[in-house]
Amino acid sequence: MKKIAIVSLCSLLFCGGLFCLHLVAQSVGRIDGALVFDEPLSTPTPLSDRNLEECSERELLELKVTAYQLIVANIAVHYEAGALKGGLALLCDSQADLAAAEIELYRHTGEQDKLRQALQAKVGARKEQLEAVIQSYEAERIGLSGLSKVKVQLIDALLEQKREK
Repeated sequence: MKKIAIVSLCSLLFCGGLFCLHLVAQSVGRIDGALVFDEPLSTPTPLSDRNLEECSERELLELKVTAYQLIVANIAVHYEAGALKGGLALLCDSQADLAAAEIELYRHTGEQDKLRQALQAKVGARKEQLEAVIQSYEAERIGLSGLSKVKVQLIDALLEQKREK
């Protein structure tokens, strides 16, 4: 009787483990041998549930920042898993977009310290992006026009930072 109880308990635990493995496998795929997560990090509130026309400008700007934060977080997960080719440049670009949204929010709210930090973050992200694109250019994975575009984006970020001072 003892053996039957132990065998049934072990088989129950084994089946439970297989079920958990099955659930994990449904939300994770593979691209080029790297893990890719199909689900976002967090499920945002659908915009269709809100009446956006009744939102204030600040609320809309905060929604924009939140959306960019989710984009950055998802790209970071994919980049860390090694699923994106040229992922560092894409990650830096999304971080610069997030900083731009924060700049817009802090200009609206008048928070000068946070505005300066967001401007620095944007310039830093563009510098990192340029370094990643230069490496891609040297490896002949990107053309001169792509390199020039990132240089212009960095110059724009530096000009924006200088104008704010």
